[in-house]
Amino acid sequence: MNSFWLFIYNVFLYPVFFIITVFLLPFNSKIRSGFLGRFYSLSKLRKFKENSSFSDIYWFHVSSYGEFQQIESIILNIKNNNDKAGIVVSFFSPSGYTNVHNKNIDCKVYVPFDFLWSAFRALNIIKPKKLILASYDIWPNIILVARFLNIKTMLISARIHNNSYKLTLTGRSIYKSIFNLLDQIFTVNNADLHNMKLIVPNKAIEALGNPRFDIALDKESSVRIKFDINYKLQNKLFMFASLWPEDDKVLFPSVFDLLEHNDNAKIILIPHELSDKSINYYQKQASRKNLSSIVIEDYIDISQLNEKVVIVNKMGILYKLYWQAYIVYIGGGFSKNGIHNIMEPAVASNPVIFGPNYSNGNFFEAEELLRASSAYAVNSTDELMESFNKLSQTNIYNFASKSSRKVIQNNIGSTDKLLSRIV
Repeated sequence: MNSFWLFIYNVFLYPVFFIITVFLLPFNSKIRSGFLGRFYSLSKLRKFKENSSFSDIYWFHVSSYGEFQQIESIILNIKNNNDKAGIVVSFFSPSGYTNVHNKNIDCKVYVPFDFLWSAFRALNIIKPKKLILASYDIWPNIILVARFLNIKTMLISARIHNNSYKLTLTGRSIYKSIFNLLDQIFTVNNADLHNMKLIVPNKAIEALGNPRFDIALDKESSVRIKFDINYKLQNKLFMFASLWPEDDKVLFPSVFDLLEHNDNAKIILIPHELSDKSINYYQKQASRKNLSSIVIEDYIDISQLNEKVVIVNKMGILYKLYWQAYIVYIGGGFSKNGIHNIMEPAVASNPVIFGPNYSNGNFFEAEELLRASSAYAVNSTDELMESFNKLSQTNIYNFASKSSRKVIQNNIGSTDKLLSRIV
């Protein structure tokens, strides 16, 4: 890493980030969980190493739950092909650390603090064969120490959008020094490869696709057989998933109008953060429209319920529920965070609607679905309702439904390509 930026990062940027985080601890439970969890990372890594006998250890790092899906199919295949391979996965966000439960992970930790000494201790304990970073969550000192310890590093599913800060004059200078520390870089597509080349023109880079498409298809099960397109058309279950407060302001109370002309229709609501506060909010919204509601905490056939509004208070069943859905709204697009995973509803042959901010980690999938006319990006409540009304026309719905799944099928195969570079 460029000595100037290394100095700035270690003397100013990361210490300031650390101090701000400490200041926010009393006010944000999510920040508090991640910060305190990092104090246990080294001891967990040490205990894992002492009690394991794996011949090769692969360390994967992801930011959160969504980014874990970038590596899920990869670690599955590593385990299937080599039962002596150990898998360490580190998370930055509690949403990943807390909610990812995967039998192929041998050691799950929060990513250690990115001080030089803590990064050195962590990597020196594990001594992984390779350190694989998913998408964008890159910690400079961890990469620097890995290089010092002769640990091979790679960035997979890398994305550089046209309006990315990384392409500014300052951004290029900073990230050139970071990316040059990596041994291998694999982007999602050729557009990302082109932009990455603007930052590190002399680096060997390949576009190998997005393994999230593979895992999305892998999750198919018998639910697909039961909940076919006839079920969707007959029951018309309008699903609103991964909702943020910013989405709520656009959705309510207008979306309840979807129930007026559909006798079998129901509204399914799933907040991004499961909490009593969010559940109570949706119950009150339904009550104000004199609509019956129910909270479910298990996977069931929603069409068999009598209530018109169904509120989901359970992680891990969303991808199954998509197979029952008629049209899916994915939240986050009206917030600064951007939209959530849109591939799982697309695999289930659902037309997808989302807000205007999709320039995040789901940008590539969003663009693909928009081009295929199987997704609609909306800027207001009026546009939202217009999109629902348009998709409710049978011919448009059937086309969008088939196109959604076709987009996924056309993008599978990334896992095998990446595996050949990793193992």
